[in-house]
Amino acid sequence: MGVSAQTKLQPLYAAALRGSNARFNCSTPPLAPTVMIWTVNKLLVVTILEASVVLNSTDRFSVRNFTTPGNYTWEFTISNVQRSDIEVACQVMGAELKMATMSVQERGSVEIVGGNLTKTEGAQTEFQCRAVGWFPEPSMSWSVNGVEQPCNSSSMTQGSLFNSNCTLTVTAITNSSVQCLVTVPALTTPESNTVFLTVNKNKTTAKRDQTVLIAVTVAFSAAALLFLIIYGIIFFCLRRKKKSSYEEEVARARVQSQNKTPATQNVQGQDNQGYNTDGHDGHTNGGVWFTNNSNESQILNDFFEDGPRKQRHMTTV
Repeated sequence: MGVSAQTKLQPLYAAALRGSNARFNCSTPPLAPTVMIWTVNKLLVVTILEASVVLNSTDRFSVRNFTTPGNYTWEFTISNVQRSDIEVACQVMGAELKMATMSVQERGSVEIVGGNLTKTEGAQTEFQCRAVGWFPEPSMSWSVNGVEQPCNSSSMTQGSLFNSNCTLTVTAITNSSVQCLVTVPALTTPESNTVFLTVNKNKTTAKRDQTVLIAVTVAFSAAALLFLIIYGIIFFCLRRKKKSSYEEEVARARVQSQNKTPATQNVQGQDNQGYNTDGHDGHTNGGVWFTNNSNESQILNDFFEDGPRKQRHMTTV
């Protein structure tokens, strides 16, 4: 097998941003000392003689030896890559040329037109993302609160660069972070720009919410008031019933007390219905009546003070 069949150039395709560095590896089996050359756009830029002699190396084009016992390998580096650096080739003397292509890309700017927005809840809101000065035509997308959203972009060229636009339409529901992402193959991480959407409560919605709150409050208040009224009525009825029972017991006791007559009470006149006390209410002592009237007692006292006298009353039946 010849040297040409065993010569390897990697990578065969590379994408790099303008101004960055691009690297390629060329390797062959470790045969007799040989010559390796590197070309860019068919122009000779570096020559390697035998094992380690390097000719024509510059700040833009340089090589490093990575030879191992099993491989004769050199790394070729292009610094500050330019748009004109398209074709890279490696050739070992006595073998065919191995060629790789390179895409030098441009990273432009990203801007969301208008910046942060404040909208009323429910309003349709439009965001416009502008990518300026990119090559090739960039890929654009949106992210709303971390959720990717598709984008139908349109582009126009300005010289050798692309200017692209992308529009996003959303309904303002909640406060959101809106991000526009732009990328080309040479970028490992997309370029982005972020704005914020602030959503204000709709006055109608707020009023409706307030009305619902008032209605709920009134309903609970009415239920509480009704409960208090029912409780008051029940309490009043129970207390009135208790009071009525007490009054009935008192009245019953009074009636029973009045119906009871002692053996020594109200016995006068029971033996003789025609008996008349002649207006005297008292008792006798030796045939003399003593009344309970204080005036009559005083007269009797005055009478007896004048001297012992006897007075008898006779009742004819």
